[in-house]
Amino acid sequence: MTNIPSSALIEQELRERLGALAAAFVADLEAQGRIVGPGGAIALEQLRTHVEARKNLPPTFQLAVDTIIDDCGYPRDAAVRVVTALQRKRLLCDDGEPESQHAFPSPSPDTSPVRGARVVQIGRPRPPFTAVPITPVAATPVDRPAAWTAAQARAVTLASRLREQHGEQAGVTEISPDRERVGVAIRAASLDDWTYWLTAIGAPLELRTWTAGYAQMALGSIDGVETRLVAHDVPRLLRDAELAAGEPYFLWGRMYDLSRGQLDSRGITWLYLGQRQENGMPLLTVRGGASALYPLTSIVVAHGHLTPVDAARTAPAAEQPAAPAGGEE
Repeated sequence: MTNIPSSALIEQELRERLGALAAAFVADLEAQGRIVGPGGAIALEQLRTHVEARKNLPPTFQLAVDTIIDDCGYPRDAAVRVVTALQRKRLLCDDGEPESQHAFPSPSPDTSPVRGARVVQIGRPRPPFTAVPITPVAATPVDRPAAWTAAQARAVTLASRLREQHGEQAGVTEISPDRERVGVAIRAASLDDWTYWLTAIGAPLELRTWTAGYAQMALGSIDGVETRLVAHDVPRLLRDAELAAGEPYFLWGRMYDLSRGQLDSRGITWLYLGQRQENGMPLLTVRGGASALYPLTSIVVAHGHLTPVDAARTAPAAEQPAAPAGGEE
């Protein structure tokens, strides 16, 4: 015997199939972005109506509505009603482009406002341009080569020459003209740097130097132009040399170690045997020569500054220097 399904079962099966079909259809619409939320249809309809209405409005009408919304804070519906009322009173032109917002329009004879009516200016007029007068400023005079004196010009030339000849030396920080003289600043790494620059600035043999803070100062002259040397760290280097020397003696910017032999410019070695003048000036004699003694100052003036050598170094016994001025027998 065959069982025939009842009508209730058939209706239930149809509802399930239709429900599944509807769910699939809705899911497809959502994937395409064609379903809006509650009230969305009304909002879309209002938006469509607004867009179509704007297409049919003249540019002047649209500009007036936007101006009232932006400047006065009115809602769009109220702004549309205000502009419509102005248009009915012939206070707003219906056709043509709006007037420039930066000028005051002149009403034409056929568009004159009704007597007693208030004319509404659309847009914000800009005040007329006013030229600002420019007041000339007096130029500040500066030093120019034409205003230099001959001495200043020589200082500039000498500074340029010193930079060209010695600018590559290590420790140089400045070589520049200072009115009628040239200033040189260095940071010495050793006393060799100090003695090098004493020669470079034309310092005399009988040099008088002085200490200023952490720098040793010295004056020289080249071609009639005064030079000034500022040598940083030299006071410390001189103190270190004094502590390291067996018999230190400072003379004219140099620290001598008289416990060592001193070589002059001719290659002759001088020795200090512990004797001095009454004023404390050391007396030196030629190694391997006669027993004549000469002041250190006289030797330096006659043969230049001395260079320390090993005291044990021997020299020919026949070397006999010319007696420096001021020597003692």
